[in-house]
Amino acid sequence: MADLVSWRVIERGWSVVDAEGNEIGKVDQITGDVEHDIFDGLTIGDGGTVLTRPKYVPSEHVAEIREGLIALDLSPEAASRLEPYTAPVAKQLADLAPAPEQGPRGQRGGIPFGGGGLLRMLFGRRP
Repeated sequence: MADLVSWRVIERGWSVVDAEGNEIGKVDQITGDVEHDIFDGLTIGDGGTVLTRPKYVPSEHVAEIREGLIALDLSPEAASRLEPYTAPVAKQLADLAPAPEQGPRGQRGGIPFGGGGLLRMLFGRRP
């Protein structure tokens, strides 16, 4: 049996097994922060098509990490109920929207389709 290793050396394609030793998939992606040594979890795929969504395994269910093998503490039933992985959003959508431009008297008017801008564009009226 291979020696225990750090989460930092996990590679894509390593086997992932449930608590009974049944292979449930292969490592697809490791989630965490290497700079701060935080292991969040991993995603596993079943080797299916590109349309198959990887499942997410939180780090608290990783019992052992050995060269080429990740052992989970989940029963086969619990492993089959793992949720699909959803990548975290780095910024809220509101933070990505450009700030509205201010008119001469503090009026909004720089975004053509927000705050009545579309009506002004169509009918040429200014508030």
